[in-house]
Amino acid sequence: MKTKFSGAWATFEYLDDTCAAIKELKNAGFNQITTHSPCARHEIDHALGNPQSRVPFATLAGAFVGFGLAVLIMTKMALDWILPLSGKPIVSVPIMGPIAFELSVLMAIYFTMGAIVLMILWDTWKHPVPKSRKYRDYDRFMRDRFGIVVNCGNDDLERLEDIFKKHGAEEVNLES
Repeated sequence: MKTKFSGAWATFEYLDDTCAAIKELKNAGFNQITTHSPCARHEIDHALGNPQSRVPFATLAGAFVGFGLAVLIMTKMALDWILPLSGKPIVSVPIMGPIAFELSVLMAIYFTMGAIVLMILWDTWKHPVPKSRKYRDYDRFMRDRFGIVVNCGNDDLERLEDIFKKHGAEEVNLES
């Protein structure tokens, strides 16, 4: 089910104005904030309160799954096809190291890619963006402007517009 967007989006020329607006929005109780910028800027992360990603936990889980899977597969194969050679152990732990490491890396990559896709889908569902043609066709966020999109109720639109204009927004678009 698609969520209808109700809120506002604004365009800023300067990073400092964008960060100040984000901080004031957070203090005013607006939590559904989406930002756009032409390049990654850590100042925006600081203004948003340094949101932490869960992707590293998926990477770690993938590494553990890969390591366990490698040990399990090699142990199972060694016990299925026993090849005794002059008193050497049937299941040799040192020889498992390189293969377990490689499968750990491979599974960590797969888990990381899956987590990134799931987080993008989750964030897209949780923070809807405007569906208007003006928003879709606006390409300056990728070139030279910063943007803030806030999802809120119709009764907060005027207060939102005042916050944006107070911090020097070049353009404020209200959608309900």
